[in-house]
Amino acid sequence: MKAGAPFLFHSLLSPSLNLGLLSPREVCVAAEGAWRAGAAPLNAVEGFIRQILGWREYVRGVYSELMPGYAEENALEANRPLPDFYWTGKTDLRCLREAVRDTQDHAYSHHIQRLMVTGNFALLAGVAPKEIERWYLAVYADAFEWVEMPNTLGMAVFADGGKMASKPYAASGAYIDRMSDFCAGCAYDVKQKSGSKACPFNYLYWAFLIRNEDRLAGNPRLAMPYRTLSGWADERRSAITIEAEVFLDRVAQPA
Repeated sequence: MKAGAPFLFHSLLSPSLNLGLLSPREVCVAAEGAWRAGAAPLNAVEGFIRQILGWREYVRGVYSELMPGYAEENALEANRPLPDFYWTGKTDLRCLREAVRDTQDHAYSHHIQRLMVTGNFALLAGVAPKEIERWYLAVYADAFEWVEMPNTLGMAVFADGGKMASKPYAASGAYIDRMSDFCAGCAYDVKQKSGSKACPFNYLYWAFLIRNEDRLAGNPRLAMPYRTLSGWADERRSAITIEAEVFLDRVAQPA
């Protein structure tokens, strides 16, 4: 992710594909042809085709098989309202501000922003799945329910409890710092774990794990953070939880 570069290396074909202006087959054939002509390397073409032929059809299958009940999934019992800054972009968190601004300007943001910024925040904050799912459906040009809903409920906020993906894509500020240049210009310090200047993603991440320990501690892909958490004193757990609740109550207030 990079400020001022809303598209980076993404193809921008998803609106045309999801509208039916392009067929998945013709896109895959064109990509294969580029490799055969020596215009694109095999690893890039293979990954691109796998997203269309593999992931996109997997998402279609999830929607086809699990609806209509899938729309009601809320395995983590998340119930907070969607913060106003998802609509206004008015937040001191630069990563969220950048992602929302790109969304406002282009009706598009690429998948890392959707999954690991707007989706990750909604997951950590415990936003009600229907609220964040309706937001994704409303704001993106490529959002059609069959493709948007499984990616939101299954990937972004783990509302289906693992039917689609094997773990929640929860991450602290350190991930966003590694994957972007957003943190350098943020009002918060990604290196700080708690306190008024600390990146909220840091304490929200640990508060999320504490809040969902009964549900997630047995997940082998979360063994490492839960091993770390097991060494924390009750006082530290309580302090992190309180800090997260205070922040979330504040952002829930009308702008």
